[in-house]
Parts: sequence; C-alpha cells; structure tokens
Amino acid sequence: HQVPLIISKGSGLPDGGGIRRQYQHVTDLLPTILDLVGVEMATSKGGRPVPAPAGVSFTASMGDVSTASTHPEQYYEQVGHRGMYRDGWSAVVCRKARTPFSEEVWELHNLVEDPTESRNLADEYPEKVAELVEAWERAAWANQVFPLDEGNNVKNLLRPPWNADTEAEARFRPGSPTTERYRSLQLVDSRSFEVEVSLEVADGDRGTLVAHGDQGGGYALYVVDGRLLLAWNGYGCMTEVDGGPLAAGTSSIILAVEAVGNLSVHVDLRVDETVVAGARDLPALTAIAPFQGIDVGIDRRSPVSWTIRERYGTFGWSGILHHVTYRPGELAPDAGQRWLDVLRESGTKYE
Repeated sequence: HQVPLIISKGSGLPDGGGIRRQYQHVTDLLPTILDLVGVEMATSKGGRPVPAPAGVSFTASMGDVSTASTHPEQYYEQVGHRGMYRDGWSAVVCRKARTPFSEEVWELHNLVEDPTESRNLADEYPEKVAELVEAWERAAWANQVFPLDEGNNVKNLLRPPWNADTEAEARFRPGSPTTERYRSLQLVDSRSFEVEVSLEVADGDRGTLVAHGDQGGGYALYVVDGRLLLAWNGYGCMTEVDGGPLAAGTSSIILAVEAVGNLSVHVDLRVDETVVAGARDLPALTAIAPFQGIDVGIDRRSPVSWTIRERYGTFGWSGILHHVTYRPGELAPDAGQRWLDVLRESGTKYE
C-alpha cells in the first residue's frame, strides 16, 4: 500500500515540500485533479449518464496534515490475490494457483505501525480478520469481482456471446480511422487468418497496404520500390518477407497466416492467387500484440516497421486501394478457447 506520489501545482499548494501519510487510492486522483483546477465532473456524455467517480478528492489534506483520510476502506483483487483495507488495517490473502480456496489463510497487518506488513497479527485479532474478510466479500459482490481466478486461466478465456460477431469476416476501406484495438485483435488472436487487399496496381505505386500493430508487435504489407514486402514484428524481432516485383494490373494480394500451435505461425504471400513468398515458424501474435488497431493505406502512430517509418513516414498508399478483407480461420491447435470446457471442469475442484 506504499506508493510514492509527488504533487506539483506551481503556485497555490500550501506547505510546499510537506509529506502526507493519509491513505488514498488511485481512484481518488481524478476527483482531486478536478478539485484543484476547479472543474465539475461531467454527469453525461453523448446523452448518456456518466458514472460517478469511485474515489474522493483529498485536497483537504494538502492544507491540513491532521485531516483524516477521505478513503477509509478499499478492496483489492488481482489474479486471485485479495485484500481489504479499512482504517489502517489490511487483511490480505495470497492465492496459490490450482489449490482449494477453502485452504487459504488470511493475514492481518496494522499499516499505521507496520507499513511494510512484516508482522502478521491474524492470530492476535481474529475478529478483525473476520470483519475485513466479510467486508471484502460484500465489496466483491457489489463490484463484479467474481468469479475468482482459480489458476486455470478460465476467467481470461471467457467471452460474452456477442463476442462471436467480432470474429466474423470484416472489410475495411482506406480513409477509415484506425480500427479499435480489441476489435482488430479478435480477427487474428490465436488463430489462422487471411488478409486480402483488393486494389489496382499501376507502375510507380508505393506505400502501405495494411498495417496492424506497432513497435511492440504486429505485421504490415508495403510496396517499396515496386516490390511487395511483408514486415512481421514478433515482439520487436523483425522478419521481412520479400514478395518480389509487383506487376501493374495486380488486383489481389493475400497474406495467409496459419496458426500451427506452440505460439508459431506459417505465412504465405499470394499475388493474384499465386504464392510468391512465405516464411515458417514466425512468432504468433496474441494477447497484447498487436496492441494497435488496423490501418488501411497508411501506418499511423507507432509503426510496425521503424525502418519504413524512418525512410517514408506514415507511407500512405499512392494508388487505387478498394478495400482490405479479413477472414478469421481456425483457432490454433493449442488455443486456450479449445480447452475452455476442460479447464472449467478442472477448476471446480478448487471451489
């Protein structure tokens, strides 16, 4: 619970260089900033109500070191680890993956006297442990914390029914904004897929056909000096696949990606249905990569290929590009979604 925070406002803050030790939470930052600059929190956006902030401003403590915390209690949960803070007391339990929840033992710490949580007081104050565990349970039900992660990763694999719509064939046109990150990822995550570029190539055409991702990982199709180029950024490890000269009159370019398992993919480049190049056992892109969405006819913001960015900038397509079609295919043989039922059944033993 000890995270340093330095606040600077230029003029207007009393007690410059002072230290405050009141407990506050990250959710208090927005209300505090609004309070400092004198701006009211918006109550609606686009005709829809905006939820009230979960936190509370702590500007009062800036002027009075003795002011009580405005955030007296807070629940925590991350990958099964839980904690409950209330008025200087903290109850925590560290989750050991794939073990029964009933075997867990909560610890208790007095953060006022022991901010580093080096002394477990659970045996001395069992009633305080019970109080905080009950408070955590109430907060968890009120804030959609359940189901807890039992260690089988089921929680991260679950998808709402509408998510299937994001895995259907999709078409994107030049001039469109960068497609939202999650929407883009669902078309390629842990699966085989095809990307088809429909265009009319003329002599001298150059630029980006499609780009998905950034410096942290992604892929892009370019035409550079009349040659087709695939840049595959495997989490910073770049592979370039030369598709050879691109003839005038070309109308279809396809990137075919086969997810073969073990976080690997095979790729082929097809020009007007003819395979012109390929590569095997490239790093599969999943989870947080690509972290940037799909661009058509340009590579905005963080580029897939830094080399291309340095030479050509965002490298807009100079010719006629009709659209880019994504066709999601089969999941990888070892994709987590294939094992969801097995993992769910396995997880029940830990309830």
